[in-house]
Amino acid sequence: MTRVAVDLVGEGVQPEPALDSLPAALDADPELVVTLVVPPGSTTDALAGRGIATGDRVHVVTARRGIPAGADAVRDVRARRDSGVRVAARLVRDGRADAMVSVAPLEAVAAAAQFTFGLLPGATRASLAAVVDVSRPGEPGGVVLCDAGGSVDVASDDLAQFALAGAAYARVRAGAGEPRVGLLAARPALPDTVRRAAHDLLATLGIDYVGQVDAGALVAAGQKTPHPDRQRVDVVVTDGFTGDVVLSCLRAVAARAAGPGAPGGVDPAWRSPAGPDLQGGTIVLGVDGVAVRSGDPVGGPDDLSTGLPAALAAAATAWRGGLVAQIGAELARLVARRRALAGLSL
Repeated sequence: MTRVAVDLVGEGVQPEPALDSLPAALDADPELVVTLVVPPGSTTDALAGRGIATGDRVHVVTARRGIPAGADAVRDVRARRDSGVRVAARLVRDGRADAMVSVAPLEAVAAAAQFTFGLLPGATRASLAAVVDVSRPGEPGGVVLCDAGGSVDVASDDLAQFALAGAAYARVRAGAGEPRVGLLAARPALPDTVRRAAHDLLATLGIDYVGQVDAGALVAAGQKTPHPDRQRVDVVVTDGFTGDVVLSCLRAVAARAAGPGAPGGVDPAWRSPAGPDLQGGTIVLGVDGVAVRSGDPVGGPDDLSTGLPAALAAAATAWRGGLVAQIGAELARLVARRRALAGLSL
């Protein structure tokens, strides 16, 4: 069985759509057991009204407060021990759940995971990974973007960590194979000292590193005939600031594509908004546990009726695939490389 703690305590979040989707999620995965973290109230009655009995595959615990989005989210996570995201994280830390899913703001989920689980040996900071899929419906797509909004002021070693963790996540998602990893960079006329150093380091880590790529690599994965000068990649690595800017641009295009008449000539079919990868949310990497923030990272509505089941599937896949252990093994290789670069014996 795979046990997932589900934090449904968010600012302005109504848990009913998630409860409506829960029977289908349980039917889709007979090995799934969930512990719902909800506000005090009549959730047991609400579950019973949907034909869900507590005590077997569904358990309920309460949390009194959520975490509002914003610059103070990290501080609030530390201060509010009774917040939903902290309660869910403690369930994982204490062995009562294998993974967690939360509707809290992304920065709160990342902070709770790092604060409660701790970093893996060899990691100096956590990162966020989101699957970006700008393919047309029916076409293959999906690129892991890492870091997708967790870290700024990075060094080349941080980018190497993100690459190894992102590659491990892509491998678990695919079930097999070695993912192709690209380093997001600007055109050669805009040199970046950190990325040049990261480029050299990534080439020595034994991953399928294809070199520096531009943002078009996030689109090429969904094209049957990509631009001849653009390599297909499975993972795009960057710093969190740039990753968040990329996602913001994609959100703006998504909003235009969804608008009446698709103004500006944007094709409404430019991406697959209902795809399970998109709805699967954003995962925290580099921590000693599995934490997923439910919601479409490219800016679709946080529809719990579709987003929560997909986030549950993403969390269960990460746990069953041994993602944390895989990242730990990859970071051990990075530590060995650090020691070699420093002239230290292994």
